[in-house]
Amino acid sequence: MTNILTIPPDARAFILASQPDANMTCRQVAILALVAEYPGESNKIIAETLGVSKPVVTRSADKLIELGLLKRRTSIMDRRKVEMTVTPAGARLVREIASA
Repeated sequence: MTNILTIPPDARAFILASQPDANMTCRQVAILALVAEYPGESNKIIAETLGVSKPVVTRSADKLIELGLLKRRTSIMDRRKVEMTVTPAGARLVREIASA
């Protein structure tokens, strides 16, 4: 059985209250919020949490990386795993939207 992440109340408010600019979709905002709350979590778990496929998460993450809000790296503990974390700009955006 797969562990699905619990979207924290702060992230729910973040997702619902956000009015992302034209460069971000609601799905990208949700992924950013989840990565901010669960840094390094796998795409598989994020996809299952949001009810989408892993390629959807990957494409959305690619756009967030292009916008400078996320970064991706290979895990040093398990080279098969890719870890995503928010950048300082991504963390600022999460704080701004969460406080709105």
